[in-house]
Amino acid sequence: MTQRLLRNHRPARLAVALLSACVMVGCSTRQVSTTLEGSTAQRLVTYSLDQFIEDLTAQPEISALEGETVHLRVHFLREHPLLDYATRLINAQLNLSHGIKVAAPGDETEHELDVFFNSMGTDSDDFGLSIPSLGLIASADSINILALDMYHGVTEGYAIVKTNSDGTMEKTERVLARIRKDNVSTPIIDFPLNQVK
Repeated sequence: MTQRLLRNHRPARLAVALLSACVMVGCSTRQVSTTLEGSTAQRLVTYSLDQFIEDLTAQPEISALEGETVHLRVHFLREHPLLDYATRLINAQLNLSHGIKVAAPGDETEHELDVFFNSMGTDSDDFGLSIPSLGLIASADSINILALDMYHGVTEGYAIVKTNSDGTMEKTERVLARIRKDNVSTPIIDFPLNQVK
């Protein structure tokens, strides 16, 4: 009798296991934020920009310009709200690190320094287990069972130094600065793994 009951429940157990596997899925998504809304996003991107500029000005092609005066130009794919801010930071860091002065546009200089940004912004990754909300929560498509939310401030780029007297050009290594803020989410509580510093 008990063996017959166990055999009858076997398909039900298999169905529950398959349904659970379909409902609870591991997922990873990437979102790129185009705005700088909120203090956390602003801190992530500006801290990554600070780190990028510090690493970039330590490159040997720029260190070799110690005590010189240069024309500085900063480039990005399009107008960016942080471009003027980045230019001023680079100007200050050049002077602080190596005593490099930035010339006024009409002045003659021996060197030109062009900084090219490939990235300057924030993005986020989500990874973990979730189940569909099934309309129980109007504002969400799914409920996180256990998820890792990763927020990043990312700045990437390089510089080209041109010597006007002989036309030689040198390119720095590509520099990448990433500042992270990670958060663990469960249905009951969220808690940070690290903080933006």
